[in-house]
Amino acid sequence: MLVDKIHLKIKGGRGGKGCESFNHRKDHKKVPNGADGGDGGSVIFRASHNAPGLDRLRLKQHLDAQSGEHGSSDNKRGSKGEDLIVLVPIGTSIFRRENHLAIRDLYLEGEEVIVARGGRGGSGNIGDKTATSGEEGEALEIDVEFRILADVFLVGLPSSGKSSLLHHLTRAPVEGKDYPFATRSPILGVHGYDDYKQINFCELPSIFEGSTDGRGLGTDFLRHLARAKLIVFMLDATLKFSHTAIEGLSTLQRIVYEQDAAFKQIPSVVVVNKIDLGHDIEKIQDELKASGQIHFLISVKTGEGVESLMKFIHEKIENEGHV
Repeated sequence: MLVDKIHLKIKGGRGGKGCESFNHRKDHKKVPNGADGGDGGSVIFRASHNAPGLDRLRLKQHLDAQSGEHGSSDNKRGSKGEDLIVLVPIGTSIFRRENHLAIRDLYLEGEEVIVARGGRGGSGNIGDKTATSGEEGEALEIDVEFRILADVFLVGLPSSGKSSLLHHLTRAPVEGKDYPFATRSPILGVHGYDDYKQINFCELPSIFEGSTDGRGLGTDFLRHLARAKLIVFMLDATLKFSHTAIEGLSTLQRIVYEQDAAFKQIPSVVVVNKIDLGHDIEKIQDELKASGQIHFLISVKTGEGVESLMKFIHEKIENEGHV
C-alpha cells in the first residue's frame, strides 16, 4: 500500500556552548581566549527523483539534526553541526501539524526547504565578552504528505476496467482482474506517443456508494487528484454497481467533489467500458447525451472506441501545455 501521509517530530541541532578560558601571561595578566560554540545543524527536506517513498520515514518518529560543537580555548571555535538532509519524493508537501499551515510544496528536482533551523552557538569570552550557552534548535511537529504527479487520473466504479485500460495504454505491470477492488493503491503508467511525447496516467482504487462510510478502501486516496490535469470517470456498461449510467456517474462525481470542492475545476470526461458486454448501449448513450457530459463508449477488450478516446486525451493535455 502506498504510504502518502506521515507525522514527524523534528528538531534542529542545539548550538554549542561558548568557552570561558584565559591565557595566563608571564606578566600575570589574564587574556580571555575562549571561542564561540558552533551553530547547530538544520533539518532540510529536499525533493529528489531518487528518493524512496515516505514509508521508510514512518518508523522514524523523531528526526534531529546534529548539535554544534562547544568552543574551546586558544580561540578554537566549535564546528557547526551537520545539517540533516531528508530526501522526499517530488510532489511532497510539508505542513505544520498544529494548524496545518503549509511550509512548502516541493515540486522540482533538488528543491529544498529548511524546516527546523539549528540553534546559534554560544559566545566565548574573547574580547571580554561573557561566555554563553548555545541556543536550542527549532522544534516542531509536521505532517508530510505526498501527492502523485500525473496528468490523467482514472476514477471509477468497481469492475469498470480501469486496470485493463491502464495496461492497454501504458503497459503498466498490472492486468485487469475479474473481481471488484483488485486495485489496492494508486498505480502509475506512462503512455508514449508521436515518438517523444508522453502522458502520465494514474489509476486510483475503485469507489462506490459506500466508500464515504469507510467501506471498500475508503476515499482518502482521492487527495491525489489535487494535481490532475484530467479526470476520467469510468463506468461499466453492464451496470453491475449502478442501476443506470447517470446514477453511477453521479455517485462518482459526488464522492470526488465531496473530497474537495476544488476538484470541480479539473476537466473531466466520462468513459463507459465493456460495451461488448452491455445489453442496452443505446440507452446509456442517450442518457449521457441528455446530461451534456463529454463521453466515450469503449471496449478495452476489443479496442473499440479507445483510439477516439486517446485522440481526445492527447488534445486535451497538449492544450494544457503539459506534454
